[in-house]
Amino acid sequence: MWMVVSFLIAALAVIFAVQNGAPAAIHFFSWTFAQSQGVVLLSGFVAGFIASMLIYLPTHIRNKLKIRRHERHVADLEGRLSVERGKREYIEKEHAAAMRVQKSNGIATDDTE
Repeated sequence: MWMVVSFLIAALAVIFAVQNGAPAAIHFFSWTFAQSQGVVLLSGFVAGFIASMLIYLPTHIRNKLKIRRHERHVADLEGRLSVERGKREYIEKEHAAAMRVQKSNGIATDDTE
């Protein structure tokens, strides 16, 4: 899907560059360039896109690392929870067995649970 969208954007960029073919002179410090308006505008767009991606990249990487760290922490906590649930089940079974033994022996208990 992303390839189709990329192709459409590229096709629109080519159409834009062809339709804006009037020459434009670009002066940058001591350099002078002569190029069509479409190419100049597209170059500016691409340069801005690359600059914004370079600015955003560290934040994106930092957020990805935080997400991975939190996912590992959640997995660790889920493992601990599973162990604690297993312990609780074992204790509940032992308690139920002890209660059955007490009832079968005729010992009265005051269980208010």
